[in-house]
Amino acid sequence: MTAYNLPKISNRRRLTNTITAKVIGAGGVAVIAAIVLIMGYLFWVILPIFAPTSIDVLDNVSYQPEDVLAIGSDDSFEIVTLVRGNGHVEFRNPSTFELENVAEMSAMPWRDAILVFPTTDTYAVRDTSNEVRFFRISHQVRYIDNTRTLEQRVEPVFVNTTYQLPQDTADFDVYRSDEDLRIVARRQDGSLLLAEFEEVDDDFELEFPIENTIEAPPGRYRTLFGPRGRFLFNVNEQTGDFQLILVPSVLRPRVVQSSSFAEDGKAPTAFEPLLGRYSILVGHDSGVVRQWSLSPSEIGTVFKPIRSMDFDAPILTLASEQRRKGFVAVDANNTAHLAYTTSNRVLTSIDFDAMPKLLVFSPRADRLVTYQADQIQTYAIQNAHPEISWNSLWGKVWYEGYEEPVFSWQSSSADTDFEAKFSLTPLLFGTLKAAFYAMIFAIPIAVAGAVYTANFMSPGMRAWVKPGIEIMAALPTVILGFLAGLWLAPIVEDHLTSVLLCVIVLPIGMLLFATLWSRMPSKVLSACDGWFAAIAVPVLVFFTWITLEFDQPLANLFFSGDAKTWMYEKLGLEYDQRNALIIGIAMGLAVIPTIFSIAEDAIYGVPQHLVHGSLALGATRWQTLVRVVLLTASPGIFSAIMIGFGRAVGETMIVLMATGNTPIMDLNLFQGMRTFAANIAVEMPESEANSTHFRILFLMALVLFFITFMFNTVAEIVRNRLRTRYGNL
Repeated sequence: MTAYNLPKISNRRRLTNTITAKVIGAGGVAVIAAIVLIMGYLFWVILPIFAPTSIDVLDNVSYQPEDVLAIGSDDSFEIVTLVRGNGHVEFRNPSTFELENVAEMSAMPWRDAILVFPTTDTYAVRDTSNEVRFFRISHQVRYIDNTRTLEQRVEPVFVNTTYQLPQDTADFDVYRSDEDLRIVARRQDGSLLLAEFEEVDDDFELEFPIENTIEAPPGRYRTLFGPRGRFLFNVNEQTGDFQLILVPSVLRPRVVQSSSFAEDGKAPTAFEPLLGRYSILVGHDSGVVRQWSLSPSEIGTVFKPIRSMDFDAPILTLASEQRRKGFVAVDANNTAHLAYTTSNRVLTSIDFDAMPKLLVFSPRADRLVTYQADQIQTYAIQNAHPEISWNSLWGKVWYEGYEEPVFSWQSSSADTDFEAKFSLTPLLFGTLKAAFYAMIFAIPIAVAGAVYTANFMSPGMRAWVKPGIEIMAALPTVILGFLAGLWLAPIVEDHLTSVLLCVIVLPIGMLLFATLWSRMPSKVLSACDGWFAAIAVPVLVFFTWITLEFDQPLANLFFSGDAKTWMYEKLGLEYDQRNALIIGIAMGLAVIPTIFSIAEDAIYGVPQHLVHGSLALGATRWQTLVRVVLLTASPGIFSAIMIGFGRAVGETMIVLMATGNTPIMDLNLFQGMRTFAANIAVEMPESEANSTHFRILFLMALVLFFITFMFNTVAEIVRNRLRTRYGNL
């Protein structure tokens, strides 16, 4: 009967083994497939950042009038707006250039038309009698009977009020804030007329201007308002000399810098302000385009050259984008070069038929419109992410308003003139800094605890301690972050002296206690064998309490009364309440259970015959531990440490709640940081889908994945080598 049943049992086991193997294999394949899909999705989101830029001719239409003063368009480039010298504003189809609408604004011819800085829809026009009037162009989408229509409007501003410029005015510029309106006019003798209207409103007339005259050297100057209307750029187009004039008030202007854009004695060939007018692009006969930017210095804010780009021929025309820091430079060979300042890249080039009289970007910079005497050409631009380059992601960049090149992450601002800063280096630094301090705190405690628990602790106590520490791994990190940020950080700040001295007091106190304990009678020592940790806990609590209780006397003794002030004055270390010390403690508590559990299992799993053999040969318990147990368990201990490090690198909630989330590069233990994981958690909900910011956050995730993968790979290689070396003990 037994012989009859054996084949059935064997077949059942074979079937079970086959099913188990297939399930496990399917699970492994599913895991690999999931990882591949995640990687594929990350690359799918990220790759458009590095897509090449293209510019192609879209439309080329004949247009005979030669009195076009300004060109504009709506956001979606459905209508092209022409401001003409005959006093008309025309709205034309960009493809066919058929006239859609026209607004007859003035019977008197206009001499020139400019956009009121920093608006993109309000124009100031000067007629032949040197009167300046203002109007706003709007494009409103309406749905009538479910049919979409685009309605164009030209609305006079300030109730069609005009401002009379001097008859000898050469050119002028206008700045508009929420409340004030400033006008600057350059006269033939070089002097500047400044006028300011306070508390202006679109629905009221301009009244009671405050006027002042600034003496300036004669010459063919171009005068522009700078950022927020607080500066004037007065540039001599013949020599390249310029004046930077600070205008805190129209009645109190002062020249803060007099210098020159000229190089090798040659005047520049082209000028163009960038978005926000913190910078001016200067083109030269040598083919160089140099960016001069307002930067702080010892004498105040001055113009400095911060970057340059080289081209093959003299630069004759420059035009900048309306919403970004990009520009196009046209050289003497009629070649247009599309470039971006922050990334310091020349993106692409295209040849024009002739040098354009006007060169204008559409609001979204996806179209470029050129105007010659007899035709208008439209170019389609594919250039979604020009601000990204290897250097802008990982290198130092000289941003507008900075004294020198820096690593910086600042993805958004309330200022529309903002220059996005997408350096990943501070976030990588913060990620490694947080993990470093967490591991410094966690490794000694976790590994030493694992060694003691596996080798010296009594089985009864180990049965309580090991599960208790492993349960800590299930504690939500948001709880640890909450406690660290709102409870621990203020305590550490109020008792900083005691916290710092605990690093010295606790080890010394425990050594003294251990020395005294070793002198206890042998009966007591034998009875308490394996329970020393339970006896030492009250001692640790006592020494910690003593140190905290005498915080101020200790501060008076060692730090002249205040540890934070002493560190700042003596060591130059600033203190933030939520800093790397708090992160090290909180994240260390999150990592300790992982390292302890794996390391303790590795140590406890060392074959006992090795231990007994070492002891039988006369080795002490410590000699056996160091020369046999730790060497045999080293692959497991190393794996535990690397897994803990990976856990620390990817931690989100603790660093999100217990640091200031400041993306700075400072090894200072008492300064905060921002990590990849925390930055993704903070900024992903705010990012615009498919924007540069959005895709860079996915790039961070990919970098974080590669960091974890790299450390895990190194850990596996080292673990295998350690296993090969010590596995045959």
